[in-house]
Amino acid sequence: MSSIKVTEPAQAYFRKIIAKQKMDGLAIRLTVTNPGTPGVECGILFCPKDYITPNDEHFKFEGFEIVIDKNVSEFLEASHIDMGTDDKGEEILTFHAPNLKKKVLPDDASLFDQVSHFLNNVVNPSLAGHGGAVELVEVTADNMVKVRFTGGCMGCSMVGATLHDGIEAQLNQAFPGMIKGVEDVTAHEVTADTYA
Repeated sequence: MSSIKVTEPAQAYFRKIIAKQKMDGLAIRLTVTNPGTPGVECGILFCPKDYITPNDEHFKFEGFEIVIDKNVSEFLEASHIDMGTDDKGEEILTFHAPNLKKKVLPDDASLFDQVSHFLNNVVNPSLAGHGGAVELVEVTADNMVKVRFTGGCMGCSMVGATLHDGIEAQLNQAFPGMIKGVEDVTAHEVTADTYA
């Protein structure tokens, strides 16, 4: 289980903003997007009780709780939430996560291995809901990523949007400035498994 520290002023701030929402059981969720990549980010969100899952770790505080998905908890280990001030002297919440940039692959992992890991662990779980998946075929010398769709994604009429608005956007966020583009090399045909 992760350990996190929330100072008294930050706890008071959370109680205040949660009370304004007037939602029973509202929690605070700490998030990690793009774990193990150069574009990793952490965030703080409201979490309605219906979105708390059995895979969440719970941290109880007076008047509220914080939840963290166990799949990303290692990146939030030893996090510290406090209040600070911005350039204008306004009070703001600060979130320090010293393990956020924790590596999931060796330092010398190739871009191919990094992108493949990202597709398998971040992109494919969401595509699985439509019975599909994407696999990395090649990362060219000029960093063009070539992928092949399988399952429900093969022959799907939405594959162009999935490729550019979904996968390419996610890769550009996870690997900023490192990806030239994403190309679909699938020989698409509509099958009984095709999603749409």
